[in-house]
Amino acid sequence: AKEEAKKKKHIPPIVLQTRRTIQLCCRDNNLALALQTFHKALRDLVRIEAQTFYQVLNLCEGTFSERTGVHVGTPKHPKKGEDKDKNGADGERGGEDDDLAVKITKISLKQRLHHANQIHILISSLGVPLIDQAFTALVRLSSRAGDFERAEKYLDEAEQTQQCKVKLRIYSSLLRAYCGEIAANNEEGADENTERTAPTQERLIQALKVWKRMYDNSGGRSTGHPDYSNAEEKEGDDGTLFGEGISPKITLTECEYSSLMACAAELHDVPVMERMLSDVADHVLVPGVATTEIILNWFRSDVGHSASANADNEHGVSSALDHVTLPPREDPSLGSVTNGNGKGWKIYRSCNVDSETGKLTLSASEDCKDTNEVCNDKAQYQLKPVELTDRAWNAMRDMNSSIVLEGQVVGNVSQYQGGGKGKKRGRGNESAGNTQRQNNNQANENKSKWRINAWKKFETFIQEHPPFNVVIDGANVGYFEQNFAKAPKHIDYEQIDWQLRHLLKHSTQSSNNDQHIILFLHERHFSKKLAPPWAGRLIQSWDSNEAPYNRLTVYRTPAGMNDDWFWMHAALVNGGKEGSPSVLAISNDEMRDHHFQMLAQGSFLRWKERHQVHFNFGPYNRELRRREVLLEYPNSYSRRIQRVECDGADGGEAFIIPLPKKGDEGRFADGLHVAQEGVPSKETYIVIQRAI
Repeated sequence: AKEEAKKKKHIPPIVLQTRRTIQLCCRDNNLALALQTFHKALRDLVRIEAQTFYQVLNLCEGTFSERTGVHVGTPKHPKKGEDKDKNGADGERGGEDDDLAVKITKISLKQRLHHANQIHILISSLGVPLIDQAFTALVRLSSRAGDFERAEKYLDEAEQTQQCKVKLRIYSSLLRAYCGEIAANNEEGADENTERTAPTQERLIQALKVWKRMYDNSGGRSTGHPDYSNAEEKEGDDGTLFGEGISPKITLTECEYSSLMACAAELHDVPVMERMLSDVADHVLVPGVATTEIILNWFRSDVGHSASANADNEHGVSSALDHVTLPPREDPSLGSVTNGNGKGWKIYRSCNVDSETGKLTLSASEDCKDTNEVCNDKAQYQLKPVELTDRAWNAMRDMNSSIVLEGQVVGNVSQYQGGGKGKKRGRGNESAGNTQRQNNNQANENKSKWRINAWKKFETFIQEHPPFNVVIDGANVGYFEQNFAKAPKHIDYEQIDWQLRHLLKHSTQSSNNDQHIILFLHERHFSKKLAPPWAGRLIQSWDSNEAPYNRLTVYRTPAGMNDDWFWMHAALVNGGKEGSPSVLAISNDEMRDHHFQMLAQGSFLRWKERHQVHFNFGPYNRELRRREVLLEYPNSYSRRIQRVECDGADGGEAFIIPLPKKGDEGRFADGLHVAQEGVPSKETYIVIQRAI
């Protein structure tokens, strides 16, 4: 560490000045000054750091600050009243920064592309490897300019560069540009005479090929992932717990799906729209407002198209899917998105739902001229529960084991690691000598063996345990509302006991009074050094065979391992197994880091929706000698896009689309969607009914 510090001190001042100036240009999106500084450094033979190359490329692209915030290392804009140094005087450097922020010259899109290409040629000649962020800028810039051939070449190079880990963002801009979403005349620095071209089938084919290309070039063989290719042959194999398998593939997000659907809607490509809508139903659950409007536009325009589509098929008019083999789907399709009789679809907005039964109350349709008209349609629809497939259950169980045994799932970008609490940490001192590194490696190997043995012991415990249908995240219950001044360091053992007594005494929604519960709690919470003396009585009761605790098992998770993965495994172990009870998990943990690492977005969100129970505590009940326990069980239906049959006398089958509501920000894994102002707090749906 000391040697590294000395090296940093000996960096020439001119190198530091160049770095600082370009960082400030990133802050202010000042490409002109950055290029001036960059070329001056080249003329003066100043050593340019790799990070500086990447920053200038991102500045050429022009929209990186909108996508990901300021670049790493970029100074923040000073807030009002903070333009003085620590001594209260105007700083000389602060004045310089302010001058840099003012002198901004606009550069056309064509010039940006030229500069980026020249920098790329220079980087290649110097042998500096490009990372995914730099390739993303090059592909995005070429896509915005409509230079798809150049974008494809950059994509080829990115896939062949070892230092570049292909990610969705590298492919996304090109896919969306083929669909016509990224229009140059809507971007900063574009030429005024640039016009957006209408989507064509050839462009849609190319967009789908980008998707297939992304799928083919992601994932791959790696340790810590299941291999389902020879599942029948491997059945009964007593080999290692988790051998070599296939790492997860990169999947599209709502952004890319929306672009493909919009393009398919404009071309009225039925097979493409059917595939996209089915995928969105599986992976997005609750679509955003813009995506919903694209879907509605498709069904609004379906009147008359159905007959012409049949005629097109008779005359051999093909779909874009006839030219591309897309990534495989596991779940069945939602079905046809056209009405064969040519009568189109009725659209009912803001339909209410009975949260107990899932039955929908139709509002007035869009065809009603009088907005106050009451819908007298006799059609009745009821939302269904959509369960996970056997393959999804198996994948989630295997990924959970991978996080425990390997410490992570290959391909994850989360700052958290499995197997331990908190953010991921480095393994030993990288600058240590060979002896120290060997000792670290040996210690890590011993720790891995110990972890594998502990996990095998736990799996044996679960297999031999009597049937259970509730698992409790004990730490989450114990730490609930304990974040206050002078709060005790230990968990609230009484809150856990209240939860246990409530569950053991009362039936769940399935009216099963013989339910068995497993409480998961880290072993440190049972230590006499941490647990208060009064908690000993409660702990002793939990371990006893006295009613109602005779239907309770307390599992003490070992030190050095994350207790979350134990209750998660227990919650997943019975999934998809015929004859096994469905397991509910009681926890308020949104499990965002779990979700990112498991890389099974749709499956994990669907599992949470169907099997997670949230809790709260009400007022103190003197008769029960505890606070009231308030449990929020999953609904009897799934809140997601689905196709349902009509229960009434009149009306055809219908597509159901959930609308955003307050609190939906917790449902989106990417953390970007927050319900807009004015959205209702209750669930509402759009019903798209096939006219008969």
